[in-house]
Amino acid sequence: MVRSFALVVLAILLAGCSSGPVALEVDQLAGWGSYPPQPYIQVLSEPPDQPYVPIARLTATGAAGLDQAQLLTVLQDRARALGANAIILKDETPAPSPNLTYNPAGGEYSLAPTQTQPKFVGLAIHVGAENTGQ
Repeated sequence: MVRSFALVVLAILLAGCSSGPVALEVDQLAGWGSYPPQPYIQVLSEPPDQPYVPIARLTATGAAGLDQAQLLTVLQDRARALGANAIILKDETPAPSPNLTYNPAGGEYSLAPTQTQPKFVGLAIHVGAENTGQ
């Protein structure tokens, strides 16, 4: 009885650990599976001048308050594993809305800090490939 209870508790704890603070969506494109994992990922804000092949569209949304650098690392790691050597990145993090609260004891309003969910959308690409994504 105690052993089965311990197994149930362990399963619940492991299930809680498996879902990280980042939700990652991967949409396969034409270049999917064409390239081996790459050692380095270049982060771009716009498409490169050189020819490239789009590999996947990546969307990463982090938990509220998550550092954007951590979210970027998740995207880079996934793009690298897919064979991309660059990612065209767009920051779609919503602007924080002011959180105005009223304090009835003092009769004053105050602005409480708010946390937003960081969101990046990226196109994982392989630059220097024959087929162009342009």
